Amino acid sequence: MLTLILNSYKLLFKQFRAILVLALPLLIISIADIYFQPAAKIKYSAYAIMLIMPLVSAATDISIYRRLFQYNIINPLSSINAFIVYLLSQIVIGIIGTAPIYLFQYLFVAIGVPYFWSLTIAILLNIPTGFLIMARFNIILPLIIQNKIPSWKEFLNYTSQPLRQWLLVATIIYLPYVILHYLTINCAYTNMIITTFYMFIFICFNVTYVNNNRLSNIKYKPAEYLVKEAEVIISEQKNTISDKTEDKEEKTEKKQPAKKNVKKQEAPKTSKKSTKPKLKPVTA
Repeated sequence: MLTLILNSYKLLFKQFRAILVLALPLLIISIADIYFQPAAKIKYSAYAIMLIMPLVSAATDISIYRRLFQYNIINPLSSINAFIVYLLSQIVIGIIGTAPIYLFQYLFVAIGVPYFWSLTIAILLNIPTGFLIMARFNIILPLIIQNKIPSWKEFLNYTSQPLRQWLLVATIIYLPYVILHYLTINCAYTNMIITTFYMFIFICFNVTYVNNNRLSNIKYKPAEYLVKEAEVIISEQKNTISDKTEDKEEKTEKKQPAKKNVKKQEAPKTSKKSTKPKLKPVTA
């Protein structure tokens, strides 16, 4: 798993330019969100941006996934069904993964622990809880992009690595994002830019994991259906080919006696021409 983590960072730096181009709309709307938040007069603009933000974020993620998977079509709306499923899954996993932070922080603040230390302890406690859930269940997001949604048992088999390996992913991949977001960088714009780009390491890890595990151990219903369809088509093609060969053989058998009759009929015509009497020249 450590090799996959290192390859994820390599992939991020290797595809940084392409990711930057695809992330420009998300960066622009994030800057607008920071700009409009303190303005009370344009409250409705801030609300509109808050509603648009998840849609733009999901579209950006899907575009980057398609780019890293080397799809010919990068348009995130090319499959509306996949876009909706991806958006809902991303929201649910994000809520489940970050909810323990707020819960632990609330409990520590209620006890009397200072805000900074309560947040720090809550983030550390969230590693074996929320981050572990996010690390494992975010793997389903690239499968949605590929239109391969596994069943619950198939997904558990596909992500059946030991718990310590997923804890390693939660610590090295997901923990730095929360530290950067909550505990460092006071400037809102700098914080947003750094955390936004670091967030793409999640995508790079998911892509690396899926590319390293080719779904060979999972039998998807759509794949089985396609295999059966292919077998039916191949059998039908074989039947049509055999029927065509039989028809050709029958036609050749019918044509052969017809050629013999034509030859027999042409022979007497030549004989009739030869039996015509020749005219003798008239003599004086």
